[in-house]
Amino acid sequence: MNRLPDYINERVKVCLDMHRIIIQSKPDGNKTVILIVGNQPDIEYITETLVKAGVDLKIIARDYHSKNVTQCFDRVKALIKTRANPPYLYFIGSVWLREIYDAVVLSRLNGYRVQFEGALDHRPVKEVEEEKALNVPKKGLEHYKRKAKDKAIDLVLNRMFPEGNDKS
Repeated sequence: MNRLPDYINERVKVCLDMHRIIIQSKPDGNKTVILIVGNQPDIEYITETLVKAGVDLKIIARDYHSKNVTQCFDRVKALIKTRANPPYLYFIGSVWLREIYDAVVLSRLNGYRVQFEGALDHRPVKEVEEEKALNVPKKGLEHYKRKAKDKAIDLVLNRMFPEGNDKS
């Protein structure tokens, strides 16, 4: 009995295809790790599915805590930042996650090699939009630094060139 929605099964299929390609083509395929992100029952079922398909249980890691793409990438970055040679990362998600992925990767994983792999998602638009809203990245520290810098520049320019005080 399949206990997962179709869109998650599509992600699992893409994961299995990607795993097969990596194992067949990479000399360090035995160092590959699959990180499954989600709630406990889904992760357990996905783990069972991957193992039944031939994935070694020892290479499967689980993340029950990340609630969105940003938190997931922050967790991954914490795991890999100490490595001398950072790994190549493959992010597998529904195709509609691409724009969120792009924003998060630029802000969180800039400098790392990350590739997006999109899986089909046939859910209704309303359902996808609701999930998408949960994953929209919040404004990061860089945004607020830039706003503060812009405000400081505006203050200096207003002092140097005050409006309405033309005495010429």
